[in-house]
Amino acid sequence: MSIPLSLSHPRGLLLISRSAVLFLLLFTMTACSGWPSRSAAAEASPVTPSIPTATATVPPVTLPTITPVATTVPVQGDDPVVDEPTATAEPLEVRAPTAIPTPAFCPFLSGQTQAGAFRSASMGEEVRFLVHLPPCYDWYPDRAFPVLYLFHGWPLNEWHWDGLGVDEWSDDWISRGLIGPFLIVMPGVVNQDGLYVNSSGGSGSFEGFVVNELVPSIDGAYRTVRDSSGRAVGGISRGGVWALEIAMRNPDVFGAVGGHSPALALNRPLPQYDPFLLAREGTDGLRIYLDAGDADWANAGTIRLRDLLLDLGADVTYDVHVGGHVDGLWSSGIPDYLAFYTATWADAYDALPLWTSGPASAP
Repeated sequence: MSIPLSLSHPRGLLLISRSAVLFLLLFTMTACSGWPSRSAAAEASPVTPSIPTATATVPPVTLPTITPVATTVPVQGDDPVVDEPTATAEPLEVRAPTAIPTPAFCPFLSGQTQAGAFRSASMGEEVRFLVHLPPCYDWYPDRAFPVLYLFHGWPLNEWHWDGLGVDEWSDDWISRGLIGPFLIVMPGVVNQDGLYVNSSGGSGSFEGFVVNELVPSIDGAYRTVRDSSGRAVGGISRGGVWALEIAMRNPDVFGAVGGHSPALALNRPLPQYDPFLLAREGTDGLRIYLDAGDADWANAGTIRLRDLLLDLGADVTYDVHVGGHVDGLWSSGIPDYLAFYTATWADAYDALPLWTSGPASAP
């Protein structure tokens, strides 16, 4: 007779427990021997997934059409305008040109120095020269620039003033807006024992070279102020005597002159070329600057000329610097020199006079 089992009967619970144990044991043995684990199967035979390949159709990229728009950039005063293309992509609306203010100062910190030479009929020899252009000279093609002519001492050459640092000083002051822009011309003779030392003036001398050859050549090659209001001349030692003699005899060419330690004590000119006698003939309209060192042998003659000019009512400025008749004296005096030479010139690019093929006109 069979007895029905129920879960509540103790024997039924025992049979179910034994069956569960046997099932778990068989499952475990089979898993260990016949069913590979997921990691083992992956190491034995890696499966490369099958990715369906589809041909993607990429729509063509349409680049926008760039329409250049002329933007007028006004330069202050009467300076030329510069047209700069501004890229505007369609379908954006193209707007009317917008006025963009130009910086009121030159963006460059230094100018450039050019060298030249030609044979002088007055001197009977080749004369070399340097021309230092101020920063942004090429940016103002319709403007005329003042010119400072500087003569070297003996027995030096056209590089004398450059070595003293006059170009660096002028570039620095111009770029910072302390003074206006101008050209510097520095001639230098080759024959140190020629007419530069052994003549005292006139057409067949250094004076003739400067007035009849150098100044016209510079005016023909550069945009310069072509009258005495835009020209100054200065010199060191022997060059200082030449500067005084040339300016006093040619007030229509130069409006200002500087004698820096002028070698007046060693000068033995013919009377018509003597600065002391020329001063008595009048220096109306000529601005004069004189200086020397407190230990400079040229100081006595400089003071003597200063006193004479003051007695005659001339427009003269005198400075005494510390030092002797050496480069260090003149190098340290360059700030005073530049302040004097540029005092009456335009103090900015926009204030320069307009340049024409003839004499420069007022802005």
